[in-house]
Amino acid sequence: MKPLVAILLLAGFVRFFQLSVTPAGLYWDEADTGYQAFSLLKTGRDYYGNLLPAHLQSFADYRSGLYMYLAVPFVKLFGLSPLSVRAPAAVISLLAIAISYVFASRVLKLGKYSWLLPLIVTFSPWTLVQGRIAAESQLLIPLTFLALITFFSKSYKLSAISFGLMLWAYPTAKIFIPVFLFLLGILYFRKIHIRKLILPAIIFAFISWLPIYETFARPVGRRFAELSIFNDPTVKKQIETDRQTAYLGSGAVYQPGLNPRMVEKLAFNKFSFWGTKLMANYVSALSTNFLFVSGDPNLRHNLNVPNTGQFYLLEIIPFIFGLVFLLKSYITKDLSRLLIFWLILAPLPAIFTTDGGTHAPRLLFLYPVIASIVAIGLKHVLSFRIPALGYKFIYVFTVSLTIYYLFTTYRVTSAVAFNSGFNSAARLALVNRDKYDHVVLDGFNESLLMAYLFESGYPPAKFQKSFPLPSETIANGVEGYKFGSIDILYPGTRDWNQIKLKGHNLVITISTQPYAQKLSPLDKILYPDSSPAFIAAVKSN
Repeated sequence: MKPLVAILLLAGFVRFFQLSVTPAGLYWDEADTGYQAFSLLKTGRDYYGNLLPAHLQSFADYRSGLYMYLAVPFVKLFGLSPLSVRAPAAVISLLAIAISYVFASRVLKLGKYSWLLPLIVTFSPWTLVQGRIAAESQLLIPLTFLALITFFSKSYKLSAISFGLMLWAYPTAKIFIPVFLFLLGILYFRKIHIRKLILPAIIFAFISWLPIYETFARPVGRRFAELSIFNDPTVKKQIETDRQTAYLGSGAVYQPGLNPRMVEKLAFNKFSFWGTKLMANYVSALSTNFLFVSGDPNLRHNLNVPNTGQFYLLEIIPFIFGLVFLLKSYITKDLSRLLIFWLILAPLPAIFTTDGGTHAPRLLFLYPVIASIVAIGLKHVLSFRIPALGYKFIYVFTVSLTIYYLFTTYRVTSAVAFNSGFNSAARLALVNRDKYDHVVLDGFNESLLMAYLFESGYPPAKFQKSFPLPSETIANGVEGYKFGSIDILYPGTRDWNQIKLKGHNLVITISTQPYAQKLSPLDKILYPDSSPAFIAAVKSN
């Protein structure tokens, strides 16, 4: 237990140090999570007025609610702040580390090496980001470990609760959990008494009925439909282009209205396109590039450290060792079969989406199994003295550099991705709202509405009665939501040097607005690298 205590202390420092300001900014989804928790705290409803739903209705879509419910006591204790929104993530991450030790000891049977798995979970690039931001997907990690620990301990009721809660945690669970439960049933059918599963099955059904019901009764799946490769509007044009290119490549002469032959239609169609895309997503998800070299290109999901994927490049060595060990034991050990089939099935929930091959949150069911395989392989690597010393030295050096990168370079590189400056702009507007006729918040291609709601602590009961939200036209082509003297503009491009506003006004515009640099700034909000994020300028007639 001593190694676990040391690991948890290190993990606590890495998770909570500068939690409010690293990453530097509060992304829309994080602010949305905080305001939803605030609304639940004050009214028992989401900010659209739905009573205690499994999926909370947001501006863009319906979001799984478990993380938001867990955030309620933190908002009660710390108020509506970046700390209260991100603290649940840090606590959940610490719980995942502690539970992973039990999983390594009881399920993987790593014995004195059981500390390896929590060490991996603590310092993994994948969890270093997920453990510091309000990402509901990370709940899948501790719940997966807990569900399997209780399953193998024959505590089927607790296992049913854990599996059921995953359906409240993140949408991909609705696809993966039924498949995974079917896999467990096949592998361990002879070891389970059916009668013992009746009550756990009822418990699972009771917990999961609401998220399943809402998935079909409400437009909860709208986001998936938007991201699905089957609804990609570019597919038809791409197929037509491919057919024509192939036809011309066969020697046909181009002429207007050229129709492809049957062979081109057989080679290029929706089914071949979808099949190719599904396979590409699947291969990408299990590729060394995603796992160990580059990772998710989205800076909200990955540190983007050079030569580092969702795991360290160094961890590919124990991963290969662990995989070989599992394959050798495949015929005789049910656990080896479980881990191998788990690895094979884990990408399935993500591959149906446009960027599913590299989208880390949708691929999070991969994380526990790959971390487990790395831990198994690392146990064997450490059994060799000289390779073990070399591995330990390089691992400590790599982790140290990554943590340094997290609190320095990453704050700069990820600032835009995390909407750095948005909340500061909203605060500046609130401070100045009584000094001007209008305070205008201009986010260019983004909306600062959620940042305003978050920073103002706008009463949720009042907001629930505000739909449709009050809007105003303050100048030709300048429209937005109106909250007293504060106007939050709709996304769009505006040249403030050409726009005439009545009265004495303050315009706070994001620096990426094409004409922002022409303004004479009264104040600036800066990114971590000291470049301007927002510019505040006075506009009077």
